[in-house]
Amino acid sequence: MQLGRTAVSRFMDLLFSVGSILLGTAATLAILNAVDRRIFMIGFPWVEEFYTYCIVIGVFISIPLLELRDDHLSIGIIQTIVKNKKIIKALFIIRGLVTVTFLCTVVWYGLISIQSQINTGAVTFVLRWPKSTLYSVGVAGYAMSILSWLTIFIFNKGDKVDAN
Repeated sequence: MQLGRTAVSRFMDLLFSVGSILLGTAATLAILNAVDRRIFMIGFPWVEEFYTYCIVIGVFISIPLLELRDDHLSIGIIQTIVKNKKIIKALFIIRGLVTVTFLCTVVWYGLISIQSQINTGAVTFVLRWPKSTLYSVGVAGYAMSILSWLTIFIFNKGDKVDAN
């Protein structure tokens, strides 16, 4: 069991690192493109699309780790108002169930979108990437988020996963 958790944790850390690299690449390209437009009066439209994809893909592959460890941006007002740990745990589980329901819906429609994109053969301008690649990464990120919540429900009995 511990070996499985370690493998999942390392894999998600790797995904998070790749997401960070993509976000850094996107920021660098955005700055270079802005400087290029300002100084040389030349801009590359494909760069804007490329760094937009880098940002979106970086966010999608970072979501599972953030969900698993409950490290995403959240408002902690409930923990300051409610002091009963059982109520906080129940609210956490309810949030997880709502999140899983939402993510399952998005994954379902994402798969429909991927199939539609594959059937039509639509491709984007940037490097002739199929649009289905972006949707596939998003759906995979959401599917891993669902698995993260299932890990919380099944293996941790509704408790948050330790960040270590």
